Amino acid sequence: MSLPSSFMPMRWGFVFLACPVRMTEQHQNDLVRLAIQAYFDDEGERSFEWPECRGQLRVESDAISLGAFSGQRFSAEVHVPTGSGQVQFLVTEAQLKIAAGEVAEA
Repeated sequence: MSLPSSFMPMRWGFVFLACPVRMTEQHQNDLVRLAIQAYFDDEGERSFEWPECRGQLRVESDAISLGAFSGQRFSAEVHVPTGSGQVQFLVTEAQLKIAAGEVAEA
């Protein structure tokens, strides 16, 4: 199952909790799209390798809340030319539902 290439997460549909490495906005968006795909494909882990960015994404087993913002938690070990680090982020339930509609229509 894959999302249409035109799918772009809404800016308020995800939040990076920790991002100790410098990632381009495109790589951040690609990581969120990959996380949504892995979530719907029921994959616990998924590797990725893009120009100047590679790593391993994990769908964490829990949803968490951060104030009024709640969502599914994801983490990724990310390697970029300037360093490596553990990235953690949330994707809102609403954004996952929007993505589910996109997937169902594909």
